[in-house]
Amino acid sequence: MEIEKKKLIFLIDFDITISKKDSTDMLLETHNPKYKIKLREQYKNKEISMREFVIFGLESLNITKEEYIKTLQDKVDIDVSFLDFIKSGVEFRIVSAGTRLNIQGTLLKYNVVLENEKIISNDINFEGKKITITNPFLDKEMYYGVDKKEAVENFKRQGYKVIFVGDGPSDYRAIETADFSFIRKNTRAIDFCKENNIKFKEFDNFNEILSYYNGKEVSKNAD
Repeated sequence: MEIEKKKLIFLIDFDITISKKDSTDMLLETHNPKYKIKLREQYKNKEISMREFVIFGLESLNITKEEYIKTLQDKVDIDVSFLDFIKSGVEFRIVSAGTRLNIQGTLLKYNVVLENEKIISNDINFEGKKITITNPFLDKEMYYGVDKKEAVENFKRQGYKVIFVGDGPSDYRAIETADFSFIRKNTRAIDFCKENNIKFKEFDNFNEILSYYNGKEVSKNAD
């Protein structure tokens, strides 16, 4: 049975999925590199959560909003095929454990203005050089900062077929819950899908996703 495309929505991770580098890492590497090393070690040793990594890291930066955005535009590039994806008119939301400004600031370099409603992520506030992070979409475990699984389930309740696009650990629960997933080539989520017998398509650019979307029905039985 052919799927109505108007009821199909893509939920897309940002860092390493749309962007080529992790935006929070690049901000820390530029403005507080020693602290980044410490936080990475703590995260690797499971002493802090992903949410704490983002909060502690970004709140440690002594920079203005303008400096924050300039750093994103100088240091973070995206897979430019995502611009074709946007232009195609497909319905999507970006779902990220970083911040809305990480996404919006990066995309401004490509003349893309993305409104808040298109982004499910953390909020960031500036008072001069003082940064505060809040979690409006906090997961129940308070580990990732953003509940990507809940985002998938919310659109399913609205009658959508949900396609998730991602790459790493913060995406795993959403991948398990989505109707189908596209996984960035050479990322950890590929092993996760294989180990858990989850159907997925590996992709190298967003034009591949568009071609698949336009040419075939997307379902759990896709191979």
